[in-house]
Amino acid sequence: MRHVHLWLRAHPWVFDGLAAIVVVLLTLMLFPALSNSGAWIEAFFPFVFVVPILLRTRYPVAALYLTAALGLAALVTFRLPHPAALFTGIVMAYSAAVYTPRRHSWAALALSLGAGLIGGVRWSYVIVQLTGSSYTLGELTLRNQIIALGASVVVACAPLVIAWLWGGVVHTRHAYLQEALDRANRLERERDALARLAVVEERGRIARDLHDVVAHSLSVVVLQADGARHVLETDPARAARALEVIGRTGREATAEMRRLLGVLRSPDTSDAPDRTPQPELAGIEHLVDQVRSSGLPVTLHVRGDLAAVPASAGLSAYRIVQEALTNTLRHGGPGASAEVRAEVRPEGLSVCVLDDGRGAAAANDGAGLGLLGMRERAAAVGGEVTAGPRPGGGFEVTAWLPYESMAVA
Repeated sequence: MRHVHLWLRAHPWVFDGLAAIVVVLLTLMLFPALSNSGAWIEAFFPFVFVVPILLRTRYPVAALYLTAALGLAALVTFRLPHPAALFTGIVMAYSAAVYTPRRHSWAALALSLGAGLIGGVRWSYVIVQLTGSSYTLGELTLRNQIIALGASVVVACAPLVIAWLWGGVVHTRHAYLQEALDRANRLERERDALARLAVVEERGRIARDLHDVVAHSLSVVVLQADGARHVLETDPARAARALEVIGRTGREATAEMRRLLGVLRSPDTSDAPDRTPQPELAGIEHLVDQVRSSGLPVTLHVRGDLAAVPASAGLSAYRIVQEALTNTLRHGGPGASAEVRAEVRPEGLSVCVLDDGRGAAAANDGAGLGLLGMRERAAAVGGEVTAGPRPGGGFEVTAWLPYESMAVA
């Protein structure tokens, strides 16, 4: 039954056609008797009620008021109530409640009550005849006349009002289903938007990781290659060590980039546990050793247990130190040295990278993306980064990465 209802709702013209056929059959049923009695208007006029029936779904408002006009004409001219007119009134009361705006729906109820009142009063004698009484309406007592008129009005109004009420129930149900469908579509669009936003954020994070990996590794490779070229003839052993550092740095960079790009290539990484690009803060010692082997003297001072730092803050701190040391390698100049300070506090992690190089006097070879990346990484965990030249020369990068903001997020 449910499938039949859904199919009829999707094809309303089927019901319109069936209802029009019913109007025609009801008209033909009384046509011989009315035509033989000479009531040609009453015999032919009911065929016109097919028009609003066929228009009820495409033009419900126009069909409603056309039915009201035709019904009024029938109430005035017909000697007896015609079933085709009553059937059309019932269908249009239901259709007005389902398809028309609220003000027209209330107008349909008022028209139904008015038509029932007029028809009940005009044809109240029919009720008297149906009771089997041999009296006419005028021969009844006043009390019985009032009873007959009231019963006639109720009988005339009841089908129209019931049809209107049922149409209101169907309209409410359709509105609820449409609202649920709209809500589902809206939630689906919001889910897709959030998914796209998550992809954009993930790609931004991976882009920052790629920048850090490539910038740091290439800086080490360039410095070692230059050093090897200068001492190749005078100190082959030192040149060999430099080439060894170049090879190790290149392999490490290649492995980390493979993990990063693997995240982009593979949507399901359940079978690839070593592809997540999350270096730990404890690896900062290896990072400092790698920079030292590139020829930059670096001192590391750590206060507190680095293992107690949350993963998000640890990753951000690692990348900030990596970028700051890479900038020192690029712009510090010959004879520069650096110092890394990390202090683990109960409320957050403090990181400071100092150098005594040329600082702001160094030529800029980019668009400041390294400092921008450091600030973005700190902001992602609710922290902040300050960077600038030191008063006595050199450059300083300070980062504060709190824990509470990450816990709230």
